[in-house]
Amino acid sequence: MRLRDILVLVAVAFIWGFNFVVIRWGLDAFPPLLLSALRFTVCLLPICFGLERPQISWSQIILLGATLGSLVFGLLNLGIYFGLSAGLASVVMQAQVFFTVIFASLFIGEKLHARTVISIFVGFFGLALIAVGGAATVTSAGFLLTLAGALSWGVSNILIKRLPPVKTLNLIVWISVVPPVPFLITSFMFEGRERMFNALASLSFPGTMTVAYTSLVSTILAYGIWGSLLQRYSASSVSPFALLVPVFGLGSAWHFLGEQPNGTELIGASITVLALAFNSLAAVKAWRSRWLVGGARTQARNP
Repeated sequence: MRLRDILVLVAVAFIWGFNFVVIRWGLDAFPPLLLSALRFTVCLLPICFGLERPQISWSQIILLGATLGSLVFGLLNLGIYFGLSAGLASVVMQAQVFFTVIFASLFIGEKLHARTVISIFVGFFGLALIAVGGAATVTSAGFLLTLAGALSWGVSNILIKRLPPVKTLNLIVWISVVPPVPFLITSFMFEGRERMFNALASLSFPGTMTVAYTSLVSTILAYGIWGSLLQRYSASSVSPFALLVPVFGLGSAWHFLGEQPNGTELIGASITVLALAFNSLAAVKAWRSRWLVGGARTQARNP
């Protein structure tokens, strides 16, 4: 991997980590469901400029829009709104890795290796420490809503694995047609017409920038770059950079929001990140083993 691409991947990880801080700022300007609706409405802009629909069925677009769009980011916004700190939310959302591995084993027959099982147990132990840390940075509702968002992300990852090869940017933009209307309806029902209209009528520059960042930068730009590099390099080369997301998320929340998790929460976050790294190392080693075996077979066929 070229140095330029390494730096780009680090930048993408920072964009996603800092995004949790931006969501926290956005919730000061908009109620959580309305913020989600605005995010995905702006994500539709590339369609107006002719971005092609991925060659998948509308049922697949709707299903992914409901899971990866509505549930993942809607539950994340609600989790932060109901009391989980932005920094710890960036850690809890990474449980999607463990959920993805479990669902892949249950529903598409992928084998669970011992290292992966260990990483899952260790990771959930770290998440349990965060949940019972006892500081004001965690509430039960906020933690459970964010964890449910991570679970939904795991489900959407399995749905994506079943798709034919598609461009990540096209997929992310086109599944954005699904969330806006349900979010607007639920915002009207549960957050109230007056609150919605007041938030839109008092729209400020900082509030506008939070919507622009979460949609144009964190979603369209970052996912587009990530997808293009996944096409250029192996998944085992690119995916470990996602480990930087909770690191940047915790650091950004500490610096910009003054969030200071207590000792138990920091230990839990560290254990979770280490478990993610352990699982990622297992994936890299498995990929290298398959590559080496394939190379040896090729040489055997072509001495």
